[in-house]
Amino acid sequence: ITHEFTATRVGSALALSVLPGCVLNQHTTMLLKLIIPCTKVKNKAETSLAECRVSAVKAITNVQLVCTCNSETRALIYKTLLDCLEDYSTDSRGDIGSYVREAAMSCLLKCNQFIVDKGHPTINLTFTRDLKLGLVRGFLQQSVEKIDRTRQVALESLHHMVHSDIELAAHETLKQAVPLLPTLTSSVMLPIHEYEKEAVAKLEGDVYLQNVEYNSPTVLFPRAMVLLEAPEYINCFLRGLVVSIGGLTESLVKASSSAFVDYLTEHDDKIDTVCEGLIEVLLTDSKNDRVVVPLFKTVDLMLTNVVLDDEVGCKFARKFVAQVKTEVKGCGSVGKLLSVLSPLANCLQFSENSTVLSQIMLLLCHRYPRVRKGMADAFYTALVTFDDVIENTDDVSQILEETFWEEPNDIDGLRTKRNNICDLVGVAQPKLIASKKPKTKAKPVEQFDSYSDLVGRAGY
Repeated sequence: ITHEFTATRVGSALALSVLPGCVLNQHTTMLLKLIIPCTKVKNKAETSLAECRVSAVKAITNVQLVCTCNSETRALIYKTLLDCLEDYSTDSRGDIGSYVREAAMSCLLKCNQFIVDKGHPTINLTFTRDLKLGLVRGFLQQSVEKIDRTRQVALESLHHMVHSDIELAAHETLKQAVPLLPTLTSSVMLPIHEYEKEAVAKLEGDVYLQNVEYNSPTVLFPRAMVLLEAPEYINCFLRGLVVSIGGLTESLVKASSSAFVDYLTEHDDKIDTVCEGLIEVLLTDSKNDRVVVPLFKTVDLMLTNVVLDDEVGCKFARKFVAQVKTEVKGCGSVGKLLSVLSPLANCLQFSENSTVLSQIMLLLCHRYPRVRKGMADAFYTALVTFDDVIENTDDVSQILEETFWEEPNDIDGLRTKRNNICDLVGVAQPKLIASKKPKTKAKPVEQFDSYSDLVGRAGY
């Protein structure tokens, strides 16, 4: 299972995933020590070996299903499978970590069904409060992310937990978000309970619930927004939701964005909670571009389409700008820098905007011309959109409109323009910090350097 060849690893792991308990029971501890490291990405070279990790996940699940495991061993297996839900490794094929996440969720469903449906004696010892929260949070995050196939697997796993005998935090809220549907119960791996069959039978008169594809974004997201009211799950829900809102698939972006905006418009008392949740996700996933970039787009969507109370907005803007400073410091990704410009400029609509202006002034003279131009455009748009957000609006707008911010050779002239804006809006001018790197003496260029190089490369 640790062989250097991929096919050998996969074959060995799959063999372990089908062996009976009479063979594995005597070697449970040794097998777990071997298999658990194979479910993780150890180095960059193993990033693309998703098939090996999927096979290892199946093998470790078989150990739990066929071996006699105590509660500590079961907890270790559950922790390993939950860790696999954070596998977002990518290669030329795309998000290959999704195969690992799907396999882990399917295996968690099997383990849950094995323990819950058969009334296993260790059920109370296995399903601790932390484990139940971890399972639901993991399934919830995956159920609102951008891949349809992954969402379907997550919904099946979540559906079984919500409609089983396991007591969960905010259980009624979860049942509202994931109702008992035939479209989900029909695809689970083991037969459903009798009480589930009775509940499904009661839905026969409801044509909408009978025929709906709950995995469809237009159905899932409006109903799932109720989870923003559950403090136990709001952070994990937002962590998955922002990836869908900031995604590339038009239908998914439209469905998730409209559901998010509609919910906040109808429940303005929840805006403060959502803002705090977004900041918490931004802090937790700092420097993780997979989450941070779509989160910036989500914040822009919220600030553009939802009316925030000034007190709530000022508090959010203060925390948001503080984290933006951390994200843009030393950032070399132009795409990430461009994504933060519009939400930053939209924070100007609140009364306490001095920290926002200071950050805007820094980005107006960024080393990348596209960032400078983008910041100037976003700043100008904010001045036109929001009334009286700064002093001397007309003069500032004129400088922003007349200056060629993409000028590559006159950065000192741009700094002068930027400093004029600082004086007009009443913020301190950014100070240029000298580089600590020692200056290297430039090598003198000889007259025939280029010709000598040509001759050398020609092989003479």
